[in-house]
Amino acid sequence: MFKEIAHAIAQSENITILPHKSADGDCLGSAFALKLMLEYLGKNAVVQLEEVNTRICSILFGTIQNTQHTCETVIAVDCGDISRLGKRVDIFKHCQNTINIDHHDTNERYAKYNYVDVNAAATGEIIFELAEYMNIPITQQIANNIYTAISSDTGCFSYNSTTSKTYRIAAKLLETGINHAFINEVLFERNSISKIKLMGMAYNSFETFQDGKIAMVSITKQQALQSGAEEEEMGGLINIARSLDTAQVAISLRESTKENSVKIGFRSNSINVAEIAAELGGGGHIRASGCSIKGDIASVKQIVLKQVIKTL
Repeated sequence: MFKEIAHAIAQSENITILPHKSADGDCLGSAFALKLMLEYLGKNAVVQLEEVNTRICSILFGTIQNTQHTCETVIAVDCGDISRLGKRVDIFKHCQNTINIDHHDTNERYAKYNYVDVNAAATGEIIFELAEYMNIPITQQIANNIYTAISSDTGCFSYNSTTSKTYRIAAKLLETGINHAFINEVLFERNSISKIKLMGMAYNSFETFQDGKIAMVSITKQQALQSGAEEEEMGGLINIARSLDTAQVAISLRESTKENSVKIGFRSNSINVAEIAAELGGGGHIRASGCSIKGDIASVKQIVLKQVIKTL
């Protein structure tokens, strides 16, 4: 499929890259690495964001751009289903050539050209391989963005998804002279006072079920607003539940501050949580997935627990 994707890119002058909404480090790092790669080829490339994640964008190159743009080809990056493009879905639907580059097990292959590698630890790995296929040099700036993508989605190379190939790619990225220590510090060690307040609330909400096999943290709409945390700071709270030594499934629940819905995250080292998320209208990876359910946190909690308990 790289051949078809490379041909579509070669035939296009204007290319739009669409990360999924609530874009994380893998999504943003991959998108802006791809943008730099396309610019090396002389293309007019733009990353169209649903919202800006200032923390992650601060460590990426290529983020200053003119977003007013028409295109012949559109590329969805790290996006398992078309609905995750949010308000930008019409850009995708109305474009002549559509490309979908992703690594989620539940990807719906919604584009004209689909490259989905479920064995890749991060979409950043696929972007690296695409650069090699197209003979695009891995500059320090491209390497910086791809490393951000891979480190973000592998938990700084600590998750089960990390493979020997992941490390080989990382070694090549480090050879360009990127400041990997700084990238990881921003991704995993720095927190604002509002994020620390939010983490405290999550710790206070900690619950277990089924003799400790299920661990859960939750944040209400009121707590989210009270903490002052930005949307981009809401991630990572599930690691509190995930740290319980007896937990087979970790769950995070977070009420939206904008609508009557709850965002749910699942993590496990032994259970296929992609199947759980799919049953609830979401998707993701076997070991990390998520969904969104309309309702308040109390009612959604019961729906989620019922589904998880069925799976244990």
